[in-house]
Amino acid sequence: MKGLKPIFWLIIVVSVLLILLFLLLHFSSLFTVQDDDKPSVYLLYASAGSMPQLLNTNQIDSFMIWEPVVANAQLSGIGKMIATPADLPPPGKWENTASCILVLRNDVITQYPDTSALLSALTIAAINRTNEDPELAEEITADWVFGNNSILTPKGSLDPNDVENLSFSNMVFTAYAKPPESGLGTNGQEEMVSSGYNTVGMINSGVVLRGEQFLNGSAVPQVPGDIPTLNIGYLPSSDNFAPLYVMARDSPYFCEEYGFCLVPDDQDATRPVQCTLFVHGEPAAYINLIPAQSGGGIMTTIGQNALEGAYVGSVPAELQIVLGNPASIIQSINTGGSGLVVGTTTPVGDWKNFINWVKLRSAKGKPVVIATVQSSIQENMIRSALAYENITVILYGTDFETGYP
Repeated sequence: MKGLKPIFWLIIVVSVLLILLFLLLHFSSLFTVQDDDKPSVYLLYASAGSMPQLLNTNQIDSFMIWEPVVANAQLSGIGKMIATPADLPPPGKWENTASCILVLRNDVITQYPDTSALLSALTIAAINRTNEDPELAEEITADWVFGNNSILTPKGSLDPNDVENLSFSNMVFTAYAKPPESGLGTNGQEEMVSSGYNTVGMINSGVVLRGEQFLNGSAVPQVPGDIPTLNIGYLPSSDNFAPLYVMARDSPYFCEEYGFCLVPDDQDATRPVQCTLFVHGEPAAYINLIPAQSGGGIMTTIGQNALEGAYVGSVPAELQIVLGNPASIIQSINTGGSGLVVGTTTPVGDWKNFINWVKLRSAKGKPVVIATVQSSIQENMIRSALAYENITVILYGTDFETGYP
């Protein structure tokens, strides 16, 4: 070593520096997920039921999901809700707009117009019943979603009725909310003209008008000669569809009040599947209530002619109808009904502070991980809000920037 000439020492030193520089660049790239200082988040697809546990074990930093998962997380002490749909940008996009809707396949509407209108009429009547007697609706929903037992959480057990009471405070049930315009332009701003579509051509208002005639007694529904079997999809883990649960479980009320009703074939089932639509005691349709996992999956199944309709998120419905799914929006079910949840010790309390926290974490090379359900309205809500804030969304476990929608 003593005999080495200065030129060799120089070569050794330069080589070591180059190796160190390579290692530094290599490892920093593993932890840096944004381009040109643009803040980023990771988006993780997960099931609704797993999200509180993922948050409680620090595997995620937040989640965007439907009720009653939000209320469950709050009451169990796992997380806190920092934003509802009305709080999310773009400004005004979600406030007083339909979160969930009733859709029917177009051929069903054409072939069975009065049966379709009866479903609309019962949905309106069930929404009214839910608003008139929320305690009954909460009890039915608790039984449908959770069953009769206490809810076990990592931090103790909860009474399902307590969860539903908090959950219902985050929803407004209405048959007349306008679906959101889902086109998105530059920087998250809505540009419906350039995006090429709006909701006008997606809505079949004639079904609702006919259903209202059945409700006010100005028209009498005609029972079809061939009694159809209609498969109707929905998310059984979501409180957004409480009017559907009330419609089925409180069927004697609707039979007596209107002369038409949806009656479960198994009167003792807490979550009935096979039902019969009666008009003055005569079967008008056989209705199967088909549980599903996400709105996008439901709409895909409608497009495959395996479902005749659904109670589903408005945005997944819109996005597929504009692409040719042969279905129409009939009416809204509710507004609200979702929430953005973070850990109880997370130092944020609203959307603005959340975005500041996202930027801070991203700058430190530790992007926030947000969980949601794939192809759900909640995914569209959080992705459109992040796009508006110029936040890059990267699919968790990859370097793939998802973009929007």
